[in-house]
Amino acid sequence: MIPRLTIRGKLLLGTALMFLVVGAIHGAPPLVSLAGSILSVLLALYLAFYPTAILLRRKKIELSWWVPPGDQPGGALAADRPFQLHLAFRNHGSRNLRVLSTRILAASGLAIDEEPQATVKRGMQVEVTTTVKPLAAGHHVLHGAALRFGDALGLFDIEAFFPNPISVKVFPRAIPMRGATIRAGAGAPHEQVGLHRVRRRGLSGELREIREHSHGDPFKFIAWKATAKRGQLMVRDLENEIVTTHVVLLDVGAGMRSGPLGRAPLDWACDATAGLAKSAISNGDRIGLVAFDTRPILELKVDTGHHHFLQIVDRLLDTRSIVDEDLTDVTAGELVALVARYLAHQEAIDVRIKLAPPLDDARWSSIQAGPDGQLYDVAATGRMCKRLNEIMLGRDDGKAKKKHAARSTIIETDPQLAPLRLFCRLRGIELPYRTTWEHGKRTAGLAGAVERGVGTGRPDVAVLISDLAGIVEDEARAIKALARLRRAANQVVVLVPSPVAFLAAAATPHGRRVRELMVRDQRAAYSPGRKLLMKHGIAVVEASPGESLDRLLSNARGPIRRLA
Repeated sequence: MIPRLTIRGKLLLGTALMFLVVGAIHGAPPLVSLAGSILSVLLALYLAFYPTAILLRRKKIELSWWVPPGDQPGGALAADRPFQLHLAFRNHGSRNLRVLSTRILAASGLAIDEEPQATVKRGMQVEVTTTVKPLAAGHHVLHGAALRFGDALGLFDIEAFFPNPISVKVFPRAIPMRGATIRAGAGAPHEQVGLHRVRRRGLSGELREIREHSHGDPFKFIAWKATAKRGQLMVRDLENEIVTTHVVLLDVGAGMRSGPLGRAPLDWACDATAGLAKSAISNGDRIGLVAFDTRPILELKVDTGHHHFLQIVDRLLDTRSIVDEDLTDVTAGELVALVARYLAHQEAIDVRIKLAPPLDDARWSSIQAGPDGQLYDVAATGRMCKRLNEIMLGRDDGKAKKKHAARSTIIETDPQLAPLRLFCRLRGIELPYRTTWEHGKRTAGLAGAVERGVGTGRPDVAVLISDLAGIVEDEARAIKALARLRRAANQVVVLVPSPVAFLAAAATPHGRRVRELMVRDQRAAYSPGRKLLMKHGIAVVEASPGESLDRLLSNARGPIRRLA
């Protein structure tokens, strides 16, 4: 950390050098003297500012930050809802400090436009705030802040990075729903009484009304006392309270991730799933979740209650931080280099190998070359990541289950790289998602998700949210999976993100033409899947973020609707 000249300081230095050169060429002692005076003053100011660098090296300056509760119920933070980030600067040194800017390094899902400034007197603490806007739901990490200190005249500055990672959980957008999402014709027998009332045949239940006898009513339902009073046949209409079981099959593949951050189909799908879960649980119903791509990725058994809703939200947020080997497009060398750079900046740990060992050395088994040819010690990187993972997950018995669950979700064939992938998940290091898949793998993922969703029970309602890309590549297996879903669930609904709604608007004639072609290509991609679903009697609805979920699901029994 060495002080450097700002733009103003460079202009002043350039002016002094120009005076010096011109004075030397033309033999003008006043210009040479003026240049010498400017250089002397500049040097004196540099020496006066240099102790700031010493204070930074001695860690006499501290930075801490925190996020207060949000404005959502329970203090939660939600996407597209800005929140305040509080920063505190502590000066333990013997001189005043001027923080010219605070550049916060955060995940791509957090937008921070402001760079707070502050003047911290010696021995004092100053608090400032900045506004952070979450662009998408997920587990986001604020990695640290780069502080730029300057002198009173603005001639010199020095930048120091303060690593202080904190995790921020951003909930999906709140989608209000008026009532029950989908009413099933008959409920599941369960010990908990729900809020849905349906008419059912039988002599048990609460009396709903006494009405006139109509053709087809069983004689055992005749209300004889009312019939005697009215002089005509009257029947009792009974109803029972039931619990409806919902299962959501959520597609988290590459097609669902295409688009601007926070406005991709997967973002809307997570918002819709959270809305469905909240509505179902509010009505006393039960709901489960299975997320899939080329295989089932995340699963949550059917249950109810507020705690179960929070678990569903956690699973939805986990879909945005996939680090598994078969689902990410990153090589072993790129992964090691990415983690090594992060450790160097955040933890001041250098795992690079300065001198390559001989070719016949056994150490090559634990050495990995990065994309630029730099060699890294994979064994040392793995040990360091494992130690940091244990610190983040905790060592006590209460967190041991969480630690085991987090590790079990990581899929990596190389045991040396497994701690690195887990470290990426815990620290919010984003890995690119794989955009291609083997032929038939998407169908296998759908079949696995169907088996997970209906294997332990018979749901009343199954909701599939997918772009239908590649699910019919293995048609025989797809037909078998859909038949299994139809037999198990009383009602099946498919929500397909509309290509029109999730593509950016065009401002030029050529842009509109390109947009029309993209819409046509995307509809052609999911057309085989739509035809197969409708052939098996499954309702398919094109959905967009602007539409109400109540309206979408109320039209689920009708034919497919397209947005113009």
